[in-house]
Amino acid sequence: MAIPHLLLLLAFAFISAAGLLAMFKLSFKYKWFDVPIERSSHTRIVPRTAGISIALLAIIALVFWGPDDFQSPIIYLSYITFFLIGIYDDIKHVNASSKFWAQLIIAASISIFLPNFRIDNFYGVLGINAIGEVFSITFTTFVFVVVINAYNLIDGIDGLAASFSVFAIYLIGLCFKDINLSIFQFCNILIAILLPFFFINFSKKRKMFLGDTGSLFLGTTIILFVGYLLNSNNAAHVPSNMNRALYALVALCYPLLDTLRVFTLRLTRGQSPFKADKSHLHHKLLGLGFSHFTTTASLLTFNIIIYVVNCSILDHVDVNALLVIDFMLIGFFFIGGLWYTRLNRAKR
Repeated sequence: MAIPHLLLLLAFAFISAAGLLAMFKLSFKYKWFDVPIERSSHTRIVPRTAGISIALLAIIALVFWGPDDFQSPIIYLSYITFFLIGIYDDIKHVNASSKFWAQLIIAASISIFLPNFRIDNFYGVLGINAIGEVFSITFTTFVFVVVINAYNLIDGIDGLAASFSVFAIYLIGLCFKDINLSIFQFCNILIAILLPFFFINFSKKRKMFLGDTGSLFLGTTIILFVGYLLNSNNAAHVPSNMNRALYALVALCYPLLDTLRVFTLRLTRGQSPFKADKSHLHHKLLGLGFSHFTTTASLLTFNIIIYVVNCSILDHVDVNALLVIDFMLIGFFFIGGLWYTRLNRAKR
């Protein structure tokens, strides 16, 4: 007998909350802490092991309630590999280059051996439609690595990575609500698993971080959904009939923008793009006196505005004109933020 979907969601939310509290106790028992350093946005020791509980529960959900197209040994192997790397990094430490090569190998494996998860069409963005197999594999591998790192890099303050993960998972899930119900329902399960984390993450007494296990799992999951959405062999119904490629860019807007901005800044300074620092936008907002909550809310609101604008005017302009409008809005956001920062500094 099938379990009603709402009851299943409530069960996963409850189990997730229980798992997070259990992991919190284990973290203090075995001293699995994130000790604050100069670039940290917190000032006391905090367990960074919440992602272990979240990823483990989500993998169990995938086994029993996951969509058929996601039931691949390669996907399971990818999750298990990142799960083990993440656990070791959260408890010990894994250097950035080792994680990068692991990401590259997994991304290439998925791109080569799982054709239904390849980005094989730009759907008219920049005047490009279907692309060849070799370019599709190369481009998909590149995007996989970028997106996985994007969600890892924005995991710097309370609620940020989880909020944008829920945002992306919800938007992509909507594309399959009337086409492939199992994907839509699995997206709902993932959101139910993530929701209790917000209470833990913003808590003062029982605060926990996602850690690398969580951010690697979320980044991998989101890019799998994106690759599946942007594959022309898979049926999808994008809300408001938005262009598929543009819709994916909107769903991932802030994480991709912040990663591009930070990587560019680091490379122009002659630094490794993976070098940790406090040059992210969320760090800048914290420096202006924003709290973790208001910073996360502000950045998420910006991404929601981009989504609403695209849905509102897409009937009046073509996809590339809409892309130009998006860049103008993003430019206004960045320039306005820079102006506000300088004005605030001048007042001080």
